[in-house]
Amino acid sequence: MSQSFTFIDVAGNQAQYNVSEKDYHSEFRWSTDHGDHGVASSFEEAQFRARAVLKSSMAANRRSDEATRMGKHSFRWGSR
Repeated sequence: MSQSFTFIDVAGNQAQYNVSEKDYHSEFRWSTDHGDHGVASSFEEAQFRARAVLKSSMAANRRSDEATRMGKHSFRWGSR
């Protein structure tokens, strides 16, 4: 059995992550809707790791989007 959570970043973007109950190896598995996954020794650690991965990837996506927008709206300064 697993529990689903919604992570909302500072820009209001949302992503989902899941944390499973302890498995037969006494590990908690986590995964994100971005395709990341891993294991942790506690439920809290699994939540922390999933959120950290989402926070990092969502921040990278925002920076990439901002750079793309800036490139489209930039112009050259200089004399004609």
